[in-house]
Amino acid sequence: MTSERMIFDNSGDVMLPVDPEAARAVSSYMSWLGSSGKEGEELSASTMDLRGARLPGLSMRYLYLIAADLRGTVFDGCDFTKAELRGALIEGARFVEANFYKADLSECSGEGADFTGARLVGAEFYRSELAGSVWSGAWINASWMHETDLRGADLRGVWFGPDDRAGRTKLASARIGGADVRGAGGWVEGSADVGPPGEPRVLVGDELAAWFAEQGAPEVRVGNV
Repeated sequence: MTSERMIFDNSGDVMLPVDPEAARAVSSYMSWLGSSGKEGEELSASTMDLRGARLPGLSMRYLYLIAADLRGTVFDGCDFTKAELRGALIEGARFVEANFYKADLSECSGEGADFTGARLVGAEFYRSELAGSVWSGAWINASWMHETDLRGADLRGVWFGPDDRAGRTKLASARIGGADVRGAGGWVEGSADVGPPGEPRVLVGDELAAWFAEQGAPEVRVGNV
């Protein structure tokens, strides 16, 4: 375990999940990574209970974590490139400065999840429940947010992408009422619901750009779909 910690732990003590089966699977996966596949096994964590895990810097590339229980876990600095997290429970989980390039986080439930400084370029959020989550300084350009709930989220300093259709953050009635967007910048396209719960107020185009400006994010631009 000592050598594994030296390889994977960049910001704190490694802690395996509380669930014994999950702990064995994660430990085996760390051995697999540390030995370049000569020992242990690759991780298949769909529906797995990973609560209690603290695995900063661990590679989670291409892994299946569909409907996994990640509540309260710590994955700071981890690489989730093209990982599948559909339907995962991520309430209170920490993904500070993690990489979610083209990862699928659709239908996740993650109130209070922390994505501070994370890179979520090209990530997919289809009807994800992320009210009150933290995205300060995150890069979410080219991500797709279809009816995702970001009400009350901390979106300060978020980068929404360049003026390139392939690079803009794509909104489709994403709920952002009450979100803190101060200092956010870049381009979005589509529509957003800025109303309080039960009182939808969907804005597009210039009206959406004006809303961002009123909230302290005049650098956010809204392009045509």
